[in-house]
Formats: sequence, C-alpha cells, structure tokens
Amino acid sequence: MCKVMAVKKSLWDVILKVVIAVASAVAGVLGGNAMNL
Repeated sequence: MCKVMAVKKSLWDVILKVVIAVASAVAGVLGGNAMNL
C-alpha cells in the first residue's frame, strides 16, 4: 500500500511539473505575441 502511494505521489509530481512547464511555455508564447503586437 505504501509503495503504491509513493508511486502515485511521484507520478503526480511529474504531471504537475509537466503542466507547469507547458503553462509557462504557453504564457511565454502569448506574452511574446502580445509584445510583438
């Protein structure tokens, strides 16, 4: 049971990091486009 919880936690950490990376990348692109306009 403990092992499953640990795996789930690390999996969520990875998912959160990916989501944050994608969100910041999108924000950077949108911000760059706004600057160009």
